[in-house]
Amino acid sequence: MSKANATIVDIARRANVTNITVSRAFNKPELVKPETLEKIHAIAKELNYVPNAFAQGLKKSSSQIIGIVTSSLYNPFYSNLIQTVSRIARLQGYQIMLFDTDGSEAAEMQAIQALFGYKARGILLSAVRDDKHYQPAYLNQAERYHTPLILIDRDIYNQKLSGVFLNNREIGYLAGKYLAEQPDSKILILGGPADSEITLMRTQGIIEALEKRNSEVTIINGDYDFISQAAQVKDYLAVKKNQPHYIVGLNGIITLGAISICHQLNIYDRITFFSIDEPPKANDYGLHIAGVYHDTQMLGEIAAELLFNAIKDTANDRPLRREFFTGKLLVQ
Repeated sequence: MSKANATIVDIARRANVTNITVSRAFNKPELVKPETLEKIHAIAKELNYVPNAFAQGLKKSSSQIIGIVTSSLYNPFYSNLIQTVSRIARLQGYQIMLFDTDGSEAAEMQAIQALFGYKARGILLSAVRDDKHYQPAYLNQAERYHTPLILIDRDIYNQKLSGVFLNNREIGYLAGKYLAEQPDSKILILGGPADSEITLMRTQGIIEALEKRNSEVTIINGDYDFISQAAQVKDYLAVKKNQPHYIVGLNGIITLGAISICHQLNIYDRITFFSIDEPPKANDYGLHIAGVYHDTQMLGEIAAELLFNAIKDTANDRPLRREFFTGKLLVQ
């Protein structure tokens, strides 16, 4: 028998007790005689047996598991927020199951289904899409299982779900207002999907703020990981007459991708960058970029508060609570 695969059956056989007695030794030790309890723990130590908290949760109506499902752990906006939520959850005695869907709808569905299977007490979700057509099937399941689902950053259209969101139109307007005050006016906006509500609202805010300024604005859309639009952006910037005074990245990863391309084309020193949230590792490389930045620790604290309040109130109809934040303009 491999010690790594030891089970309560193996311990029960060695201790000459029932499987139920071994289970009680780990879950309700007060019900087991002290000498038997000592014997069971000694054998468990010898066999390197570790109780499976997840399996224990499956036997109950719920577990002490909190699910966090995000589309990108690489994005500092999410990674910093998740770190805050994880710390708070551990202090309250919960275990974290973390899933990175990498923008895949199928991976998101699998992650949510796995959390339902583990009877998670609640789920924090940054959905892979935020367009008006995205209505994932797991929403009905969450309601049926009475599993609180709290959204982070990306809303799901026409659904009454609590969450922490960014006030994207105001964020865009704040960015556009700053750009309108600058002496140069040729601007390239790099966004996520063209039908994404986040991209639409941020772009709309920028355009509104620039309305009285005779600015030349070009928009290139793609995805939030700057993969699908990278080649198009590189081809566009390779033409000298296209090169803007300002490049606006609608999230930090997009901004970082644009910076990389400008270095490749040897035009980095000719362009000024503006970012919605900090590009990954920007400070580590001495990059000080003006932008609208958010306090992700505060957002994480509020997301955790929403989740744990919802967990406590699962027996009742939870009031809808939606928090919106604009962030602060930082001029580096």
